[in-house]
Amino acid sequence: MSSRLRQLAGIGGLGVRRVIGRLYTGGRGRTIVSITGVALAVALLVVVTSLSAGLAGGATVQSEDIDYWIVPDESGAGSVPLNAEGAQLSEVHRITAQLRTDPRVEYATPVAITPVQLRHPPTDERMYVLALGVIPETGRHVAGLNTTPLTGSYTHYDNGSYAGPWSGQLVVSPAVAADLNVTPGNELAFGGNARSSTVAHVTDTNIEASVGEVPAVVMPLAELQTLTGQTSSDAANQILVSTSAPSVKSLLSNIYPRTSVVSRAGLTGVETSTTSLPIAMALAATLVAGGIGVAFVATMMGLELTAGRQELAILGAVGFSVRARVIVVMAETITVAVLGGVLGVSLGSVGVVGLNVAIAEFVGVATLATLTPGIILYALATAVTVGVLATPYPLYLATQTDVLATLTR
Repeated sequence: MSSRLRQLAGIGGLGVRRVIGRLYTGGRGRTIVSITGVALAVALLVVVTSLSAGLAGGATVQSEDIDYWIVPDESGAGSVPLNAEGAQLSEVHRITAQLRTDPRVEYATPVAITPVQLRHPPTDERMYVLALGVIPETGRHVAGLNTTPLTGSYTHYDNGSYAGPWSGQLVVSPAVAADLNVTPGNELAFGGNARSSTVAHVTDTNIEASVGEVPAVVMPLAELQTLTGQTSSDAANQILVSTSAPSVKSLLSNIYPRTSVVSRAGLTGVETSTTSLPIAMALAATLVAGGIGVAFVATMMGLELTAGRQELAILGAVGFSVRARVIVVMAETITVAVLGGVLGVSLGSVGVVGLNVAIAEFVGVATLATLTPGIILYALATAVTVGVLATPYPLYLATQTDVLATLTR
């Protein structure tokens, strides 16, 4: 490194040290406000750009926890999960076990759907409900009904013999609980069958259909197959597969002949954006963040230099030329912007996580906003640009500082 470059690096380093020093002294207020202003602007940029990248890249399908439904063609490619009519799938336990060996598959279960009659023996109240037979797993929902209370109750299948213990566990919807006046622990009988089951849990949601709320229960698939006489064919209406890998869809399409694979995105009508809206969002976020950042840094650094003119004059008195003082001021301004950028990226990362949680909760699509290393670098580059664009006003004040007049004032 030449002596000239070493000199410039030393002068610039002085500006960086002056900013760091102010953060540890009583004069930190204006510097902290400047850093915070840039941080908030950059955080906004990170969140909006991550959302834009997710929309543009099709994260609605590619990154969500996708529900794929294998349905027979006879029931229609547009079949919703509540369709209980038409052709059925056979050997569903074997196929499901095969699917679960694929590392891309997070959860798979056959879903048998059939109307059954339930009776509450103490009151003799009866009603027909839609029974959903599933292979339960902790933390999973099928058609909006929680299967967690059934976990550990899948004993009746017994490797295909259907001779295992009858767990008799049911999860019932609020409509069923209200109409039959049952609570967890109550026993329910099946019409036309000697077997009975116990209410393990009353879920907090009903199944919604075009006709309104559907009274429904969830129970172990093998037990529903026994009730309906479908053990020999091991039949179910559909197979549900949860995954975060869209490539699984091609595998599912080839498992059964004359079937269709319907995704949750297709069922809910959520589609990937194909317009220029994501680009426009990212551009708008950049302009807003840049404008806010430049305004904060230029204003607060101007106030900082106005309050610290005497320090700048001392630099001139000890031999720093106007050019050297300009470099110091530029280094200070850019340092403030970079510190704000780093803090902003951290805040923005938290914001992206919060946004994804909110979208998953209220929209049902997970991981819509996608934070990538490229977005982080873009945000930091924007912060540096903010620092450069904010330098003219502080530089003007620096060049207007009269060393002698300031020191003798």
